[in-house]
Amino acid sequence: MNKKMVTIIAALAMCTAMAGCTGSDTASSSKAETTTTTTAAAESAAPAESTADSTSANVGTTDYDVDGDFRAFEQMKDKYDGNYLANLTGQMSNNGTKYTICIKDGKAYQALTVQGMKSYTVCPGDGKLYNVSEGTTTYSIEDDDGNQWKSADILFGATLDFDHAYIDTTTNVVQEYYNLDSSVSGGEGQIVYGFDGATYDLKQVVLLPEGADESSAVYFTVDSIGEADDSLLAVPDLSAYTKE
Repeated sequence: MNKKMVTIIAALAMCTAMAGCTGSDTASSSKAETTTTTTAAAESAAPAESTADSTSANVGTTDYDVDGDFRAFEQMKDKYDGNYLANLTGQMSNNGTKYTICIKDGKAYQALTVQGMKSYTVCPGDGKLYNVSEGTTTYSIEDDDGNQWKSADILFGATLDFDHAYIDTTTNVVQEYYNLDSSVSGGEGQIVYGFDGATYDLKQVVLLPEGADESSAVYFTVDSIGEADDSLLAVPDLSAYTKE
């Protein structure tokens, strides 16, 4: 059986039947990292809707209308869909695993750095997946069915229709909720995008499993986002690595 490209989105399926998620793995293991969200960092980042009126904007800082036609996600999609490099940090009990996702022209690169040890997978469009562990200096090569890059696309790959929006007036964050494509994500649920209410820059991505409360969600802060780096999408140099 071919090894699936490790995906951040796949964390959703691992959380669905749990009250909380724990554990971690590297990109060469075919297991997405999940964690409990009961830490202070996750709780402060949670997109829980308070009892405040969700239709009221934070006056002077955002003009977002939850019932209007404008969606910050659509603006971001117009700019970055199919061509982006994003760096994220998991709001995890392991003090924050670092994620790097690069998507362009049906090619993908994703890396996880856990406690200083990096592993990554490249889908360069040649029909193969290259799984590389810098910690163990090993690699494996698997067949690519041509759709693996979609699973790695945390921002757009599994996002379906808009559900609703909410403004957190205490933090001036606009939260847009979208339904997930389970054929890509591996499980039913929603993805929540948290945007700065003044600039509409993406600040957070949250995966919410279907039927679970937000303590089972998977949280990521967005450290940076820009255009794709072509050098990350090339077939990796494996000369210093040992094949598994």
